[in-house]
Amino acid sequence: MKITLVQNHPVFGDKAGNVARLVAAMESSPSDLYVLPEMAYSGYQFTSVEETRSLAEDLGSSSIDALRAASRRLDACVVFGFPERAGNLLYNSSLALLPDGKEYLYRKTHLFYKEKLFFSPGDTGFKVFDFRNAKIGIAICFDWFFPESFRTLALKGADIVAHSSNLVLPYCQRADFAAAVQNKVFIATANRVGTEQREAEALTFTGGSVLVSPKGEYLLEGPREKEAVLSADIDPAAARVKRLNPWNDALDDRRPEFYDL
Repeated sequence: MKITLVQNHPVFGDKAGNVARLVAAMESSPSDLYVLPEMAYSGYQFTSVEETRSLAEDLGSSSIDALRAASRRLDACVVFGFPERAGNLLYNSSLALLPDGKEYLYRKTHLFYKEKLFFSPGDTGFKVFDFRNAKIGIAICFDWFFPESFRTLALKGADIVAHSSNLVLPYCQRADFAAAVQNKVFIATANRVGTEQREAEALTFTGGSVLVSPKGEYLLEGPREKEAVLSADIDPAAARVKRLNPWNDALDDRRPEFYDL
């Protein structure tokens, strides 16, 4: 399976332009699975609920339709983050589009920083779906900070974690090493770059998108400050080998009856 991470620098609020640039980036590298950043085409740093609502979309939006068309045309799965409007509620969401028309929606479980001012906590729980002999799990940005997130996806059978991100903290790309090894999964973190200056605050995103193997190998590493399209071939079956040696298994050796949860 070929995986492509798209690392972009969206123009805040320019949804149509950002989508067009994302599609062009995907078209430059034919793949089976594309992972795009969190809030991939809206921009991230909202300043009010009203502004967030004006940029949020339901699943029938023209932006998402354009990505659906790209998924069909490229015969690939596309996973991307966007601000979702669901009735009166707003969610920080990620959507997986499959070329056969199947779709899987995930709403961010762990909200970061001022997201709590604008979005409701996710209510979907962690999702895993099947695509081309692989099981793909979905996570969004700050979910990485909680070990339970990737562990839950691993327990649900994920071979690959599609991790759409707008990271401002500098730790995730290194922490992915531990999460990939401990859970014996591939972690595909697609991050954005650039600085957003909104009102009095500026946020700078850390780039450095990574694909990490179940053995902790960094198969892809993006630049810190530039847009990039990064691709690698993997064997998803490598994530199903949970044994470390004849006596130890990464998941079977767990003893949850002794964990203080």
